[in-house]
Amino acid sequence: MFVFRIDEKNKLVHVEIAGIMSVSEVERFNEELLANASAARRLFGSFRFLVDARLSPVQPAETISSFKLPHEVLKGGGDRYAVVLGSNLSKLQANRLSDDDRVRAFLSMDDAEAWLLGCAPSAGSEDESAPLKQA
Repeated sequence: MFVFRIDEKNKLVHVEIAGIMSVSEVERFNEELLANASAARRLFGSFRFLVDARLSPVQPAETISSFKLPHEVLKGGGDRYAVVLGSNLSKLQANRLSDDDRVRAFLSMDDAEAWLLGCAPSAGSEDESAPLKQA
């Protein structure tokens, strides 16, 4: 299950992902992702994307391979893609998706939002973001 919404105040596109997703759900997700990226660029000039996947367990390999890779969606230098995950295992899985510096994985929503908005992570943060890496 996933839900997209545009945050006009912060000029972000949010999506919440929960549960195990099927390949057909991922195909619908990819369509909405591209549509929201285009809308954000029209509205804000760039695409800053915040994925809240804290309620999503590690996905099957077939599902993961169906997702549009973050670097396939990012176009301009101002585009950013942050994914917030619920476990280190999920973060390890996500680290295999991209080596683009505009893409980062987090365990903290506050740190992900701060990075997307161009701020440093909060002082004393327990989260360490890392660029997602290509396997």
